[in-house]
Amino acid sequence: MSREVTEQDFRKPEFRDAKVEDYEFREDGALVRKDRWQTGMWRVASLVGQSRGGFEIDAVVEKVRKLAGNWCPSDPEEDPGLERIDIHLSCGSVLANCERTGPFAYLWSFGNITFTSKDFGADIIEWQESAAPNA
Repeated sequence: MSREVTEQDFRKPEFRDAKVEDYEFREDGALVRKDRWQTGMWRVASLVGQSRGGFEIDAVVEKVRKLAGNWCPSDPEEDPGLERIDIHLSCGSVLANCERTGPFAYLWSFGNITFTSKDFGADIIEWQESAAPNA
């Protein structure tokens, strides 16, 4: 025996049991949940292990920052000037703990490669300060 068609049957599956008061139109015209920022922040907090018993947004942001790194765009005119940096190459490789050997010169000792200003903005697409040895 088949059931009778209802108004709900004409709704998109993602909105089938939705309440009108829980939704709004985003600036681009898309229909979205009003609590999307809050639920999104809870999901991010959970992903970085900060959701048990509540969380502080600053603590979650700091965890995300550590995971993502503090990458700076590579510029052949600006020497990072740090003792140790990690280098992100255009091929996707990351060379960690490159040691400063002079003005705008960094040695990756594992491969015995020295990078200079000519490499920044070319093969080196970004850099970040290396983590402390025991971090």
